[in-house]
Amino acid sequence: MKSKRFLLLFFFTSLLFSQELNLLTYNIHGLNPILAGDDPYKRIPIILSKITEYDIIFFQENWIYDNSSFSSLLNSYNVFTTSDSKFFWPINKVINSNGAGLSLAISKSIDIIYSDEYLFENCSGWLSKDNDCLASKGFQHVRVRIDGKILDLYNTHFDAGRSESDKNVRLSQLNQLQKYIKVNSANYPVIIAGDLNILYESSEYKIIDSFIIDNNFVLADWSSDLSKSKFGKLDYILYKSSNGTYLNLEKCRVDINLRGLSDHPPIQAVFKL
Repeated sequence: MKSKRFLLLFFFTSLLFSQELNLLTYNIHGLNPILAGDDPYKRIPIILSKITEYDIIFFQENWIYDNSSFSSLLNSYNVFTTSDSKFFWPINKVINSNGAGLSLAISKSIDIIYSDEYLFENCSGWLSKDNDCLASKGFQHVRVRIDGKILDLYNTHFDAGRSESDKNVRLSQLNQLQKYIKVNSANYPVIIAGDLNILYESSEYKIIDSFIIDNNFVLADWSSDLSKSKFGKLDYILYKSSNGTYLNLEKCRVDINLRGLSDHPPIQAVFKL
C-alpha cells in the first residue's frame, strides 16, 4: 500500500513540476520564386505571423532568408540558420547561401547552451534525381536548458528522390545522424524533427523503424489523412527521454491554421518535460 501511495505521489508531483513544450516542424518551401512557383517572400511572413504560440520551431527549406533577416521577422526567438556549404565563394552565395536551408527558432525564454551544424558526407543527383547535390544538406544540433533540464534538438532534411541511389544516400545520412547523436547526446533527452524524405507508407520506412528500436526513440505520430502532402508522408518528429528527464508526448497533429501555406504539412507536437 505504501509503495502505491509513493508512486501516486511521484506521479502527481511530476505533473505539478513539469514544463509544457510546444513544438512545430515545417518545411516552408523557401526557394527562389522562380523555383518555388509562387512568391515565398509574401507567403513565409504569413507563416511567421501565425506561429507565435510555439516555443521551438524547426524550419526546413529556408534558402532565401539569412539569419539576420529571419531573426528580424521572429523578434521573440533566438534564430539559428545554417551557413556551412560544400561550395566556395562566390558559388555558395549564388546557389547555396544558407547551406542546408535549416533554421531553428527558439523562444528567448529558453536558455541556449550550445549550437552547431553538420553537413552530410554524400548526396544523390546533380542534374537528376531531384538535384540534391546542388544543396549542402545536413542537420543542426542545439542544446537548450529549460527549467534546469537539458534537451538536445536536431533539425534535419535528407535527400529527396525515389531512386535506389537516393534511398542509399538517405540510409547513409540517417547513419551519420545516428553516429553523431550517440557521441554527442548519449546522456540527454533528444528531439529530432524534419523532412526525412522517407515515405511513411513505403518499405523504406524500415530504416526509420530500425533507428527507433536501436536508439530507444519514439515516433510522434499524427493523423495520416491530414498530414499527407502531395508527396506523401515525409515529415517526422522522433524523441527519447534520458535517465533523469522524461519527455511525455501530450499530442501530435497538423496545425490547421498553417495548412496550405507550403507544400508540406505543419506538424505540431506538445510535450511535458
